[in-house]
Parts: sequence; structure tokens; C-alpha cells
Amino acid sequence: MKETIIIIVSVIFLLLMNGCISNQFEKISVQDINNSINKGINFLYENQLDYGEFKTFACSDLLMQNCSFDSSPFITTFVLYSIKNIKNEKVEVMTNKAIDFLLSEQESGGVWRYWSSRSTKHSYISPDFDDISVISAILVLYNQSFDENIKLFDEYRNENGIIYTWLKDKSNNEIDCEVNSNTLFYFGLRNINDIKICDFINRHIVEEKYNCCIYCEDGEADKNYLLLFYIVSRAYIHGNSCLGQIKKNIIYKTLILQKEDGSFGNDLDTAIALNTLLNFNYHGNEVNLGVNSLVQKQLISGSWKKQVFYLDGMPNYYGSEELTTALAIEAMNKYLKSLTIDDSK
Repeated sequence: MKETIIIIVSVIFLLLMNGCISNQFEKISVQDINNSINKGINFLYENQLDYGEFKTFACSDLLMQNCSFDSSPFITTFVLYSIKNIKNEKVEVMTNKAIDFLLSEQESGGVWRYWSSRSTKHSYISPDFDDISVISAILVLYNQSFDENIKLFDEYRNENGIIYTWLKDKSNNEIDCEVNSNTLFYFGLRNINDIKICDFINRHIVEEKYNCCIYCEDGEADKNYLLLFYIVSRAYIHGNSCLGQIKKNIIYKTLILQKEDGSFGNDLDTAIALNTLLNFNYHGNEVNLGVNSLVQKQLISGSWKKQVFYLDGMPNYYGSEELTTALAIEAMNKYLKSLTIDDSK
């Protein structure tokens, strides 16, 4: 109860503060936002690989300047999710190609692994429940058939019912909050209510144990949980109402990261933060400022810069212009829909 009161008071304070700085910005029109979305779609259309993949880059530095192409289905799932509700012929073409790519990477039993069959590293690591969950979820959203894999999850739980990361020996495995949040995303779409995993996620976020998100770290300690918040919010809107217990907590912890220019850090952070807030049905002025920031920072190419989305233990830092662009499009499209809802009231 005490924590809830503190969060509510803090949010009210943030609202007042943002009201004071909002006059610094010229309001972006609906037409400006639509133009920005269309330019982003054109960029994605022109840069999707012929066989359907949206590029992933692995970089040796946080600034993502020393990078190489790293073929994986993972980022393609995020692009597909972000553009799903855009009505556009180019989106339809991209979607069909990307789904064909995901299905082509399926292994027997509805299994996928991080690196695609086009990568020389394809067999370096075991299949994992992160890729299995997000790819399966996307295919369900797009009404695609694939091998049944739900029972597989039950074979890889620890003594508390939480899903391991890898399809390998449980004695040499990992428990990760992001993986389990993506599992909830998939389970929600299959109408599976998993209270044990939900309680696990809720507890770790309330207690700020963000180190349970092993691959979320982006080198800046105050932001390494934004990716986790987005993935949790996505699971929440797709059937996991149990995550609503931490809704106010996540909203507050996202809002405190907003900068004076309306951003939440770099362009990727801003897009992720806005999607999280909108998924949790938060429509304060901070969202207006964040959308303004995205529109103003779009590049001439129609894209936004590639920035760190996740990392591995090497460390390599992963992301792409396609990913940042898709998440920015998702945020702006959700924002426009929220305006339509408000106008209809």
C-alpha cells in the first residue's frame, strides 16, 4: 500500500513537471505522424532481404559502429509484430515474405534457434524458448500453422514451474525474466493461464531484480530494464491480466526516464518506452512529447538509428535500423489509435 501511494504521488509530480516543459515543443500534427509512418514503411520495404528476413547486426561496441550482419529470425518477429496493424500494400508484401522466412527456419516439433540456417553459427547453440516463444506467438497472431510445441515447455521447467532458456540439460541452464515474459506472450495467445510464471515476473520487477533479464543490459544501468518492461507489457495485452499487478510500477519507472527533449534516451529507448506506456493504457502528455521526439529524429532515409536492443556474453550488442524503425512505427500507430479513441468519447 505504501509503495502504491509513493508511485501515485511521484506520477502526479512528473505530470506537473512535464506540463511545465511541454510548451517548449511545437505540436506534431496527425498528418506529420502519418507521413513519418509511411516513410518508415518505405524504408522497411526497401531494406527487407529478398528471402524475408529483416536484418540483425552484431556489434562489438555500444555505439554500434563496428558491426556485421548476423542472420537470425528473432528481430524479424519484432518487426512483424510492430507493423501488424498497419494497413498498407507494402506491409502485406513484407509480412508474407517474413512469415515464409520464419516457417522455413522451423525445426521438427515447432522448435527454432537464435541463428538462422543461413548463418555459419546456426548449430553453435541449442534451440531456445525465447525464439520458440516469440516466433510461435507471431505465427499464432498471423493465423499460421506450425508444429505443436506447447507440451515441450512443460519438459523444461524448474522446481518452481519457471521455464528454462535452453533446450538442453537442466543442470547447465538459465532462468531469464525476458524469456519467461515472452513465454507468457505466447501462452496468452493460446489461452494458457500460467500463474507461476506471472508471479515470478511480478515479484522480480517489484523487487527491481532486473539482473534476471540476462540479455537486456545495454551498458547503461538506468535503462537496462526498458526492454523487459516492453516485453511484459506486450504479454499483458495478449491475455495475461495477472501482469496488471505491476502496471503502475512499470509506468512510473518508465516515466522517470524521460528527458527534457521528450525522449527516453536514444530513439530505440523512446520507441520502447512509448509502446510500454501505450500498452498499459497510459496517455499522459509524456506520450505526446515522446512521439514528437520520434518524428523530429527520423532520418532522411525514413529510418531511425540502430541502437542496442540486447547483448550476449561476448559481449556483442545487437540491433538494426529496421528494428528501431519498426518499433517507432508501432508507437506512432498506437498513439494515433489512442487519439481516435479519445475523440470518440
